[in-house]
Amino acid sequence: MNALNKIFASIFSLVAGIVGSRVLENVWAQVTGADAPTKKNKEAREEASATRVALFAAISAGMMALIQTSIEQGSKKAAKRSKDNPEEI
Repeated sequence: MNALNKIFASIFSLVAGIVGSRVLENVWAQVTGADAPTKKNKEAREEASATRVALFAAISAGMMALIQTSIEQGSKKAAKRSKDNPEEI
């Protein structure tokens, strides 16, 4: 993978992670009726049970793993495509 693909993959990964965490926080609030127990939201963490915090952490980690895997696969496809057709990029 060339440097340009690595840069795009890193930027896209960062943006996708931010968007994914915001979506998860909104869905969590709609489903549970309480704020998501995130690192930034200390009050929500203190009010939530240990089970809810662990559940949120597990869902968050799973979602981030899916995002990361998707980005890696997309980067590999883009690298292969750029190698096969260098004039396309």
